[in-house]
Amino acid sequence: MRILKGKGLIILLSGLLLTSTLSYSKEKDSKKEEDKNSIGFISNIKQLKEISDVMDLLKENYVGDKEPTREVMMQGALKGMLESLDDPHSNYFTPEEMESFKEDIQGKYPGVGMVIQKKADEPLVVVSPIEDTPAYIAGIKAKDKIIAIDGEATYKLTSEQCVKKLKGEPGSEVKLTVFREGAKETKEVTLKRAIIELKYVKSRIIDKNIGYLRLTQFGENVYPDVQKALEGLLNNGAKGIVLDLRSNPGGALDQAIKIASMFIKDGRIVSTKGKVGEEQISNREGKYYGNFPLVILINEGSASASEIVSGAVKDHKRGILIGEKSFGKGSVQTLVPLPDGDGIKVTIAKYYTPSGVCIHGKGIEPDIKIEEKDDFLFFDGYVTNINEKETKENRNEIIEEIKGKQEADKMKKREDLQLETAISAIKAMIVEEKK
Repeated sequence: MRILKGKGLIILLSGLLLTSTLSYSKEKDSKKEEDKNSIGFISNIKQLKEISDVMDLLKENYVGDKEPTREVMMQGALKGMLESLDDPHSNYFTPEEMESFKEDIQGKYPGVGMVIQKKADEPLVVVSPIEDTPAYIAGIKAKDKIIAIDGEATYKLTSEQCVKKLKGEPGSEVKLTVFREGAKETKEVTLKRAIIELKYVKSRIIDKNIGYLRLTQFGENVYPDVQKALEGLLNNGAKGIVLDLRSNPGGALDQAIKIASMFIKDGRIVSTKGKVGEEQISNREGKYYGNFPLVILINEGSASASEIVSGAVKDHKRGILIGEKSFGKGSVQTLVPLPDGDGIKVTIAKYYTPSGVCIHGKGIEPDIKIEEKDDFLFFDGYVTNINEKETKENRNEIIEEIKGKQEADKMKKREDLQLETAISAIKAMIVEEKK
């Protein structure tokens, strides 16, 4: 993703297309399953013995700063196994990484509720508090500098270390030392951690009768929020809808199917093909909201579930795609928990648009191509339940830091060309409908 690359902004992303989680258990339910796994163990025994021998060799002979444990070595072996597939979407997760990944997908995590930024040898900076969270209620504001967490200075901590210290059991407390530039004062703030729920949907009426609906991620249960937002726009007089999927990295497969079905009356939404077995076809489901004018905005950061929705709309000729060619991620992953709390994410299928096209590595071409090289200008966060007014000044400072003041002043005045083109297209479709 190009947006704010290298600036240390902490954003929770999935960047994949997930099916329902498979389960892994040490105890098997049937004799047939036991026999099957016994055969698998026997066929792998030579390789398993080699791994065991290497672990013993390292335990007995390795001299270094850190004594290797069998647990750490096994995690390394599993990680290497997944990396050998040369697939960026198949990964091994330690127990800590597994927990963090599940939080990203679910859109919930235990903490204090802040989007943060961290640079080397500088204090932690608040980009924005998330609305109705402990940080927001306590009065934490954008640009506040958190110089210590529970008495430990943040200057030498990494982003990951700061996040880990801010998270914790709901109801537990964390003490922040906060410096506010405007007030030139430092104060101690004690926050009680809670379950933070991230929102990925925002909507508003633009240009009097056009509904703008932005979806930043296909979270685990985002469909009800999209449904509520769309119904609100239509009930408030929207004659056409702009669905903004720019820089949406994807998420859950079932949510993509449900959201695409809102716009498509009949037929196939997507199909998947695994290593063995027949093609799995997913037809539309749920409520259909009508044949109103529809434009979908996409760019090079629109991936996975975003491409399922865009591909279905394009193949059914239901709406117009505007922007840039999408990312081109047409593979499906499943999350497999392992017995020790760790897990693997592995590619199990490729998906195909209704016309039978696999866009993996190719992407989806827009109907109207509008390139926007400075798309970070319009980035307003993957988390939508933040105070945009408070973050605007902070965002402008980041733009100035990247581009310089003179160039930044010019860029701030520029319009969102992709959105403006979408509005013009919707207007034309509304006029055509009246004829």
